[in-house]
Amino acid sequence: MTAERQSHAARPTDLVALVTFDDEVRENQAVTLEGLSDRDRNKTRPLNAALAQWLHLGRRMWVNVQGREVRGIATARDLNAKSAWAIDTLIDAAGADAADEVVEDLLGQALEAAVQARVTHVLLRTLDDAPARAPAMRAGFRPALVERLWRGVLRADPVDEPSIALRPATAADELALFQMYNRAIPVEARTLLGMTREEWSAVRDRRWLRGSTELVAERDGVVAGRVALQDAGDRIQFEMLVASDDAASAGALLAEIATRADGREVLSLTPRCAGAVETALAEAGLEPEAREYVQLCRRMARPVMAEAPVRAGMPVPSGGGA
Repeated sequence: MTAERQSHAARPTDLVALVTFDDEVRENQAVTLEGLSDRDRNKTRPLNAALAQWLHLGRRMWVNVQGREVRGIATARDLNAKSAWAIDTLIDAAGADAADEVVEDLLGQALEAAVQARVTHVLLRTLDDAPARAPAMRAGFRPALVERLWRGVLRADPVDEPSIALRPATAADELALFQMYNRAIPVEARTLLGMTREEWSAVRDRRWLRGSTELVAERDGVVAGRVALQDAGDRIQFEMLVASDDAASAGALLAEIATRADGREVLSLTPRCAGAVETALAEAGLEPEAREYVQLCRRMARPVMAEAPVRAGMPVPSGGGA
């Protein structure tokens, strides 16, 4: 990085350059769940992100500049706790020769800020073949989950399974949902995203769920699946989690979504490891997009060795005489 090109937290003095930069709509390589239902989800106007940050709306922003020219922008927001951030804007405008350098530098600034804020996890979702993936990996991010976006009109039929019942999710389901997450998500992904209940809760992205409906499927009184639905008017977006081999619970939840959708388009971003969910989506008539997504995570926390006090005892001489 040269002396005249550098990344830093956005300053009021950057406003003029940002306004000029905002004349063009540029690709946002960071993908958010709330943006998936937007047909122009990969486009963003960076000035909007800057104003949100300066108005203290929970977003942090970094810019990469060369002279008075903005070369790239990154923003981050809290996930379900202040200890976990999601990169929700990642734009480079430096051209092919310097794009990797700009993205890596922006993410490096974000990670330095995360350390200062005592953040334990920084997440970035992007297309699997996005240019940002390679510099993100060099910055220390690692792939946690590969995902596919499924779209279509559901034709799920009611499931004749008396042992499965659906009901609204409650706060009391938190532990059961964490246990189901442990059964559904491979340990390699959980090592990055969260091994404890507190970490799992912190990295959950619930921003897009405002005003949504959340249901759980119970099998013989035990929580076996969960779905969250966001009604956007012309379409429904949902996320589902069941144990990897529980096709019946997945089918019951999809049948309920089909009833609520009533012929409208539905879409769902689903981890490739969710075998039962993907099978159920395909059988219900949905099709995946050709391009896949990857959820990258930079885990900032390091294990700390705690000192344990040990009571000192009186030495006992061994037996035997001279």
